[in-house]
Amino acid sequence: MKTSRVLAALAAAFMVAAPAAGAQEITVMTRNVFLGADLNPAINAPGIGEAINGAGTVWNELQATKFPERAVPLAREIKASGADLVGLQEVALWHSQQPSDGGAPPISPIAGAQPASTVAFDFLALLQAQLGSSYKVVVVQKEFQAELPVNADGNTATGAGPLAGFGADLDARLTMRDVILVRRGSKVKLGKTRKGHFKTRYEPSVGGLKIPVDRGWVSVEARLGKRSFRFVNTHLEAFGDPKIRAAQAKELLAGPLKTKAQVILVGDLNSGIGRHNQPEKPGDDLAFKALKGFKDNGARQSCCYSSLTDPAAKLDHTVDHVLTKPGLKTVRARVTGNDPAARTPSGLWPSDHGGVISRLRLRG
Repeated sequence: MKTSRVLAALAAAFMVAAPAAGAQEITVMTRNVFLGADLNPAINAPGIGEAINGAGTVWNELQATKFPERAVPLAREIKASGADLVGLQEVALWHSQQPSDGGAPPISPIAGAQPASTVAFDFLALLQAQLGSSYKVVVVQKEFQAELPVNADGNTATGAGPLAGFGADLDARLTMRDVILVRRGSKVKLGKTRKGHFKTRYEPSVGGLKIPVDRGWVSVEARLGKRSFRFVNTHLEAFGDPKIRAAQAKELLAGPLKTKAQVILVGDLNSGIGRHNQPEKPGDDLAFKALKGFKDNGARQSCCYSSLTDPAAKLDHTVDHVLTKPGLKTVRARVTGNDPAARTPSGLWPSDHGGVISRLRLRG
């Protein structure tokens, strides 16, 4: 019953008057699916012991946030949106290895350590299984990758391998990915895809070792009727100095957004309008402001739940966007993921973000 109400609400939200004769409208969506854990306990750990303990906190949160369960309402949202094109962020791929052999480059201090190769959670495969044949993958971009030994039980006496003294029970490897999906049966015709990484990046120290945090973008050339456009999906840096993501936004302007064609940019900018139209923290609006000339076609307040288990949690500021240049007409825009009826049987919100769906009228 709850599921039918959610689907009915989504459908009703997009029931609008027929477009003018000859008008071409497209529905797009941006959805951060949440990688499954807060990485802060491991980032900037002062030593290897603290990093391994922090990785244990991350690993245990990943188990508790149950992506196989969250994939169900996420897929339901996407299908109910009817979006022609969907930009996904934080489509994580987690590998594990037991016993630990000390992690893997670029973090591991152990010579000869091998990357973990057993798939623990493949978010894209799990989401695709729920989407069925309704959506197919257009392009995937691998972003940040790192592996750490994990003290999963918090006991330094139960470790194994070369870092057993630190309580390493296993190794866990995270690969972040950005993805574009297209709805099967959409009238949008797709062409060349592109992808790239930003030169400007966050480089924290984990256990005294510097790690490069790659972020980037994916794009596809598209056409609806006689209207051509470029669809770009991105995820700007979440951590560190906000000037980093502002620089990344400028790289977008000089890269995939540099075209005379119509552009639809979707993604998690980690930047935008905060509470009461103010940035959440000083500088948080820099990346959003750097995207001069773009029109905001999205709905506000799509971020972020501090806990997936808090039924009273609210989305209260904006980081997820649908932007266009030249500015397109917004026929309708809304946020998903904020209906309590969409929570999983375990009481989890589908993600710590909401999704943003926008129906746009193309020019020409």
